[in-house]
Amino acid sequence: MLNDILAFLLSIFLIAPLQSELASRLENAPRQVVTDVTACVTQATPALLARASQDPWWAISTGIGIWIGRLPAEATLRDAASGCGPALNAARPFLNQG
Repeated sequence: MLNDILAFLLSIFLIAPLQSELASRLENAPRQVVTDVTACVTQATPALLARASQDPWWAISTGIGIWIGRLPAEATLRDAASGCGPALNAARPFLNQG
């Protein structure tokens, strides 16, 4: 039960800001790019939750960093799921807009 509560909190304070940041920056990207990056977020979620449960300070600082724009969401995603490299490379032109 404690793990479920922790996963819920991490989803709200870490995963949701990550998804929100990427979604807002990819609003002009082709559908396939958005789909691939969304799949990577899903792929990275277990690794992010595992790291956050082992290092709560990392989770807090990362969530806040993404939320205030100090930490690029794609860097966190790339660190969590190295297999996301191709999707993030395809998304790079859209992530750099603005």
